[in-house]
Amino acid sequence: MDTSSLFDIIIVNYNSTDYLFECLKTVFEALGDLPATVYVEDNASHDSPERILGSFPSVRLHCNSRNIGFAAAVNQAIRRGSAPHVVLLNPDSLMDSRFFQNLISFVASNPDVGVIGPRILDGDGSVQGSARAFPTPLTAFFGRKSLFTRLFPNNRITSANVLTSRCDGINPMCVDWVSGACMIVRRRAIDQVGLLDERFFMYWEDADWCRRMWDAGWKVLYYPLSTVVHYVGVSSDQLMIRSLYEFHKSVYLLFDKYNKPSPWILKPLIMAGLFLRLCFVTISGCLHLWVSRSRWGSIRKLSKQPKPDERIRVLRMIARLNIGGPAIHVHLLTTRMNPLTFHTLLVTGSISSQEGDMSYLFEDDDNKPLVIPELQRDISLLLDIQAMFRIFRILNRFRPHIVDTHTAKAGFSARFAVLIYNVLFRQHVSIVHTFHGHVFEGYFSRAKSRMFVWIERQIARLTNVIIAISPIQRQELVERYRIAPASKVRTIELGFDLTPFIHCREKAGVFRQQLRVDERTVLIGIVGRLVPIKHHELFLNAAARLKARWKDRDLRFVIVGDGECRNELERRVRQMGLSEQVVFSGWIRDIPSVYADLDILALTSLNEGTPFSIIEAMAARVPVVATCVGGVPDLLGTPNLPIFEGEFAVCDRGLLCRSNDPEGFCRALLFVLNETGETREHRISNARDYAVHRYSEDRLLRDIERLYLELMGRTIDSNDL
Repeated sequence: MDTSSLFDIIIVNYNSTDYLFECLKTVFEALGDLPATVYVEDNASHDSPERILGSFPSVRLHCNSRNIGFAAAVNQAIRRGSAPHVVLLNPDSLMDSRFFQNLISFVASNPDVGVIGPRILDGDGSVQGSARAFPTPLTAFFGRKSLFTRLFPNNRITSANVLTSRCDGINPMCVDWVSGACMIVRRRAIDQVGLLDERFFMYWEDADWCRRMWDAGWKVLYYPLSTVVHYVGVSSDQLMIRSLYEFHKSVYLLFDKYNKPSPWILKPLIMAGLFLRLCFVTISGCLHLWVSRSRWGSIRKLSKQPKPDERIRVLRMIARLNIGGPAIHVHLLTTRMNPLTFHTLLVTGSISSQEGDMSYLFEDDDNKPLVIPELQRDISLLLDIQAMFRIFRILNRFRPHIVDTHTAKAGFSARFAVLIYNVLFRQHVSIVHTFHGHVFEGYFSRAKSRMFVWIERQIARLTNVIIAISPIQRQELVERYRIAPASKVRTIELGFDLTPFIHCREKAGVFRQQLRVDERTVLIGIVGRLVPIKHHELFLNAAARLKARWKDRDLRFVIVGDGECRNELERRVRQMGLSEQVVFSGWIRDIPSVYADLDILALTSLNEGTPFSIIEAMAARVPVVATCVGGVPDLLGTPNLPIFEGEFAVCDRGLLCRSNDPEGFCRALLFVLNETGETREHRISNARDYAVHRYSEDRLLRDIERLYLELMGRTIDSNDL
């Protein structure tokens, strides 16, 4: 034995010899002239560990004929050494050159300290949670790398378990246990407490050792002035399934060792819980390896290609391209953003047979959307899981910098897939989600609505920026539903190419000819999906009242759109005796021709974001009567006084009524039909100017591009916008 050494440095190697070369280089640089013996215990590696002797002849290499585990290999070296201090170090670690500088004097002046754990950094420079509290059953769910901790990094349970965050980075502090990736152990403490428990093949032997140290009266300290960089999992990744099994086996051994006597029911519960956790992390690990290999294959294919694209890659997702503002919105953002700065891929799902399809918007574009058939409007566990896997593969192939989601279904599926992608591959893909509306009111029962609010609050934690498309919607998301803090929610209003609507009067008469009515017939239209949230029942009830009160004029109420409620609405029209007055036109692609002939646009929704139909009508100089819901007041103007039952409010750019109030809606329609003069003309002109200037496509593109550049930490240059 060498009695002159101050440290016995023990490194257990398993197929990590390439990393070991770099590790040993930093060890000898950190030691300088300090006397130390370096032991490498090799557990039957297949990557020629004897190579290290050519570069480091002083290393004492011992090769085992089989993999005997970490604890047994460390114990072998401890028995052969005699230095007063033992340093355990993983082969995939790099010592800081000043590692021993302050450590020697600290160890000498603190004889009651049995174990010291240095500050350990990840490869990206972030601090690992290497100083810990002793595990509890909750550790399985809120451990340093658990899914729950990734989802909620600042939760109280993880903060109480991971003690590293409490350190100021300068002063040592007592902790329950420190990671065996690197620890300094006093030999006198080992002589009293004993060697590592070899029943722990790998994992948790360090927690067990530290607990025995505390039980024997020795302190365990976290010492942040000495640093190592640890590339986690290089050795364990070689045998992933074995590593996962041994991890969970060691967890149970630790529980069984320190929870005696325990209730008989507790052991099977712990075993069942560990088994379920093992299944989950095994599947996740296999997915990680599968995608990693796919990516490596892709990288190899691309290695002979020209310099990679340096543009910001944006993966945009929407549940479906059904007729409406969201489809037009994503088409604009997909096809019109600066191609020199951004590379955008649009992913969408499939629409139902009752919905109008706006995929024709991309007919003349090279940047066609990628369709995931499994991504549908309705909730289906099997299809939703399949869609999640498809999204995950797209993430791996496209490797976006930013994922921007639109609509609730795509927002949930894509954001959850990005979470898994970021966790498995340690990526930092930024997530943006746009609320075009929300499903928190008017769609489901109160219990379901509360559940969706809760889900959205949790998934909002994964989101870097949430976009509200109107000030009122932002206020609802922040204050009413508390989806996210105000600092995370940004208002970016919609933008469109309104030119066809500004000049739609050139098509006057086309729509009336299709309906076979002359210019004397009053046309009141409603444009949108025939779904419950649009509340066409209110439109029909108001139509019946208006027909009864305005018998001297020919009226037509045109329902433009289609959807699941059409059959019921047609039946209701027959019951109300409105078959001659109400026309179901279905979806019309040439929508500007509709506005060219409308006398009033109606909107009767129970809930809205920023309805595109109102913006179109305003640009086309069509008066608007709408229910005062969602972001509608942002468009038409906020009422000065509350709107009472049976009444309406005349605002700056249109008329507002209470939701589900047919009398008030009918009276508002009558007011518009009877109004003449400068006041009416001023309101219509004011509405047009507001729509054209507030909702231009150029403004939207500038706002979104500026947001993306901020997320990427790039300086905003006029050439980028």
